[in-house]
Order: sequence, then structure tokens, then C-alpha cells
Amino acid sequence: MENTDALAKHTGGPDVPELIQEFRRSMDEGFTLERTSAADKARYMRWDGQSDDGKKHDANLPEGNQAFPWDGASDTRIPLVDSIINDCVDMLTTSASRSQLSVSGTEVGDLEPAGAATTLMNWVRNNMHNTLGSESELLGQYMMAYGWSAAFVGWEQQSALKTQTLTLEEVHAMAAQSAPDSLMASLPGMINEPERESEVAGVVQDYVPGMKKWAARKVVKDLRETGQAEFPVPYICRNAPSVTALKPYDDVLFPPETIDLQKARVIFRRQFMSEVELRAKVTDEGWDASFVDEAVQTAGKSLGINDVSRALSALTDSTIERRDNLVEIVWAYTRQLDSNGVPGIWYTVFCPLLSNNEGEPSLFAKHEMLDYAHNEYPFVLFRREHVARRVTESRGVSEIARTWQQEIKAQRDSVFDSTSFETLPPIQVSKRLGLANKIGPAVQLPVTRAGDYQFLQPPSRPPQTAFSVMDAVRQQADEYFGRPNAQIPQVVTQLKQQRMVNQWLRGWTEVFRQVFRLCIQYYSLEELVRVTSAQAAQVISHDAARYDFVLKFNVAELDSDLVKSKLDAISTIATTLDAAGRIDKVKLVDKALRAVAPEAADEMLVDEAAASQKMYNDVKRDIAQMLLGFEASYADASNDPSSGSKMQMAQEIAGSNPRVQQAMEGDEMFQQLMQKYMENLQMGVMQQQNKQIGRIGTKPMQAG
Repeated sequence: MENTDALAKHTGGPDVPELIQEFRRSMDEGFTLERTSAADKARYMRWDGQSDDGKKHDANLPEGNQAFPWDGASDTRIPLVDSIINDCVDMLTTSASRSQLSVSGTEVGDLEPAGAATTLMNWVRNNMHNTLGSESELLGQYMMAYGWSAAFVGWEQQSALKTQTLTLEEVHAMAAQSAPDSLMASLPGMINEPERESEVAGVVQDYVPGMKKWAARKVVKDLRETGQAEFPVPYICRNAPSVTALKPYDDVLFPPETIDLQKARVIFRRQFMSEVELRAKVTDEGWDASFVDEAVQTAGKSLGINDVSRALSALTDSTIERRDNLVEIVWAYTRQLDSNGVPGIWYTVFCPLLSNNEGEPSLFAKHEMLDYAHNEYPFVLFRREHVARRVTESRGVSEIARTWQQEIKAQRDSVFDSTSFETLPPIQVSKRLGLANKIGPAVQLPVTRAGDYQFLQPPSRPPQTAFSVMDAVRQQADEYFGRPNAQIPQVVTQLKQQRMVNQWLRGWTEVFRQVFRLCIQYYSLEELVRVTSAQAAQVISHDAARYDFVLKFNVAELDSDLVKSKLDAISTIATTLDAAGRIDKVKLVDKALRAVAPEAADEMLVDEAAASQKMYNDVKRDIAQMLLGFEASYADASNDPSSGSKMQMAQEIAGSNPRVQQAMEGDEMFQQLMQKYMENLQMGVMQQQNKQIGRIGTKPMQAG
């Protein structure tokens, strides 16, 4: 039998039945639904027979079952898994927001364009700040809970309408610029002829694509009667990249044997859409209208064995009925070979609940080649761990810590139950007395002999044993997942945290790489020029594939005491040992400020060239004021590390400007002001040298 992949070659149209079959297989195989269900039950602490008061009750159990060890016993919820996930997500989202993105080239000449690419990406990142923040948290939640997640990286273009005004004067101006024998040249006269209104309306329709005939006739009439007309015109209201977090097995699916997401046979992205959304796609994106008519009839129907129209809510044990108003729509992305054997990515939009009868054409909303220039699947994988090659072989926190959570729960329940037992233990009552009397405070119990009533001695079990077990389990969990704990060496915790952050940032690095390629593809040259510069825009758009993207974040920077000690050590090295000037002071200031105040660094820092230019302009302003007879504002000589640079700039300005040279020779007031200004700068230089001498005990020869 011939064993070939039905999705390997593109035959001009989609094989929808094969896609539906593969979609079912991606959902059913690998126990995916069972794994996610078990993970959610552990995280959200759900089990049969629960009650709101955190106790076991016979009434909540199936008939014939009794609560153990008794009705009303403890049934507490322990959010160990949930707290671990949230703590890890806190670390991940913080590292994502505080990480530094840098772009480097592959050749020596790439330094300047790589800097422009960094500027572009930081601008894009700032513009997407709110969206990236929410999607970053979702990605982190999914990755830690289920072991992996994926981000969809796409480009969004949205159109809207705005009102535009056209005046008769503008029509005359356009006519004057047109060829004398053209229709446009005679348009002003035609507007004043009511019998030619239909003809002129056709010209207006050419001027405004998409305008209806009746609207164009109204424009002509308004121009004739009032001299101006208003009409709606479409414009692009959004033209930007988008990043969307996808929940495993719910928003994104692929064949279970997939090892590398970029080498997957097919990747499915699933959404549930309302009828309004579906019908809007016909106009906005050219979806097939007959497909939409059929798809809206499937709202509420289930897919085979797995009823995907029902979803267990994350925060309650009730089910959400997707079947009421929403329709399941799937985007299938497949890498296929065209007729020439060249690979490309095609995507097909279909409804898995729509199946055609034999011999009938398959229904689908849209099928076309993905036009993204990077020629990659628009998906980026995030994995919590790499213990095997298959994508889905990555465990979430729930899968690992589930039994630890149960251990702590068992101990907590035992302490509660033991306390209840000791507070009011069972009572031994003589058979003669029966059960007529009840125990309570200040209750009088008539007895005929000693021992008629006697408390049963509770079992002896020190509660400290339970607390010791709980502490040991928590320490084990903290050590495993890198949560701070006084009993665990800090270096061990930081190593685990750094590995987790590095895994996370590798995914975001790939996200930004795809975003960059899309920006180069879809932003116009004018938009790139506004963000970077004319020369840089030309260079970075020439070859967008030659740049390397790096995201870095050191978890040690979260420890303020450690950061302070490191900065003190680096500062000492820079001022006492760096006689050759190998340490870049500008970069040192940048790193120090980002470590101490990352939220304000971008607002406070300017690039080196801009900082140097600002200092130069300040010196020029001081000299200009002194030429006018005003005394300059002197800097604090004891704390001005820029004194040397300012002195060099002042000497350069004085030596190159004829007006300053003339004043130096003939203007006594300027001479005195200039002398005091230079003395202030010289004092600043001496103070910096004295600080160094005070630290090392001698004056280095390089200092003069």
C-alpha cells in the first residue's frame, strides 16, 4: 500500500477532510484532555463532594457513601500548586518587562544598522506595552500550569471610516493640474449641469474607491448647491504587529508526534466566534459567504467523542455552554510543496463540524498562501522544561507538585480533626442511661454511680509531627521550583530561577525576531524613517534576516543588597584599577541605572552621542552668556566627573571661534569671566584626581 502524507503537496486547494481528520487526531491522541483536566483539578483544588465550608458532609457524597473519618471532618483546600505557578509567573513577567533587548549584526559593518534595529524594536515594544503585559502573563500561566504554551505572532491591519470634505475650489485646482483634454479638466463645468450628474458621479467613484453610486450623486449635488461635500473614506486605523497567548489543546493543537514546532506537518489555531464576527469576515477578509451560512448552523454541535463545545471553567466546577451562541472555527497552517517542489506555508480556515457528502466540494472560509516574508509558522513555542524532544513532553507544575499538595492537605486535615477530637471527644455512657442526656456547658447530668459518663481518651499524636511534615514538603517544593526559602542556599535558588528565566526569554527572543521581520515587511519606508532615520531605514530594510536578537535578565538584580554591593565593587574597579580606560563609563552608568531603577532608566538615559552633544551645547551656552557679560553657572567642583570633558570642549570652542578669540584679546570682562569658568572646571578635574589619590595613596602617572 502507498504510504504518503496527504498534506505534503499543495494541489491548488485545501484537503479539508484530511485537515479535519488530523485536527481530531491532534485533539484525541496523547491523553491531552486528561492531562489538562488533571492539571486544572490540582491547581484549582477541585474534587467530588466539596462544600463551601471546607468540611466533608455525607449529603455531598453519592448515596451510600459516608464522609471519612466522620461527617463534618476537615476537607481544606491547600493552594500549593497555585501559589508555585503564580510565584513563577511573577518571576517570568518581571523578567520579560525588565529584560534588555539588543540587536547585533553578523558582520563588522552591521554595527550602525543593528543600532537602528534596536531603536525600532524598543519603539515597537513600548507601543505594545499593555498588550505584551497581559499576553505575557497568560503565556506564563499556561506554560507553568500545563508544561508548555505557544504565542501567535501576526500582523493586524484594521480599516475604519473618517469624514473627508471636498470643496469646489479643490475640484477647480485638480482640474487645472489635469490635461486640457481630460475628463477631469472639464469636471467643474459638468458639476453645474444637473443632467450630467450621473456621469460626474462615476468620476467621483473613481476618486473614492468603494463609494456607492447614490453616495457619489449626493456629493455632486452638494458641490453644485453648497460648494462643498462631506463623505466617508476608508483609512487604516491599525497597522501593527500582534502577539497572542494560546492555551494548549484549546487554542492551539498539532500532531502529537511533533518535535519542532517549525517543522510540524500542520498547526491548528482554534477560536469560537459569534455569528456577527463570522459575517463581518465576509466583508473584511473575503470569507466565503456560503461557508458562513452553513457554519452558523453548527453552533452547539459537538465534535465526535470529545465534546469541545463544553468547557470546564477554570475557577468553578460548572461547565460553560459554548454551544449556545458560538461557532468553532479553525485556522490550519500547513507547510507544503508547490508544483515546482518549493516549500511554502498555506493556511485554510474551516469549521470541523462541517463535513461534505461524498462527491460534493468541501466547504471552507478561506485558503491562501501565508505572505509573511520570514516563511515560518507564525507560532513560537514556550516550554517549562526540556526532558525529551517531543513538544508535549514537558511537565507543568500541577503534574509535579500534585502529590506534595495532597500530603500537606492530609496533614492539615489531620490537625483540624485531631483538634476537634480533643475539644469534644466521644463519650462513654452507661447502657442504663441510654442517650437521653446531651453534653454541653453547665449541663447537669444525673448519675447513680461514678463512671456513668466518661470521655474517651483521644489517641496520642503530637501536632508538631504534622507541622514538621508540612514544612519538609514545602521546602522540597521550594527547592525544586526555585522559590526563596531561608533553609535553601541562595545560590541554589538563583540557579533554578535563572534557568527558568533563560528558557522563557529564549521564547520571547524568537517572538521579537518574527515581529522585527514583519515590521520591515509591512511598515512603509516613511514610517521606518520616523522611528529611526532615513539612512538607517534604508539599511535595516535591505536584509532583515542578518540580525541576531538577544534578551537578557539577571535574576540577581532582584536582590537590591546584592546589586548595591556589585555596583560598589565595579565602581571601585573603574576608578582605581582601570588605568588603561578599558571600562566604558557610559555603559557602566547605563547598567547601574537599569539595575537600580529599571522603571525610570529609559526616561533618564539618552544615547552617548546625544549626551555628548548636550554637554557641548551647554558649554557653548555658557561661553555665549559670558560674551554678553553674564557670569556662567558654576558646577559643583567636588562632584562633577564631566569637568575634564567640558574643559576640552571649552578650549576647542575658544580656539575655533573668531568672535571668542577676539574677546579673549580685547574684552577684559570676558577674560575674567572665562578665567573663572576655566578655574572652576580645573578644580573639578583636580577634585576627581584627589578622590583617586585618596583611595590608592598616590597619583597615577597617566593623570599628569
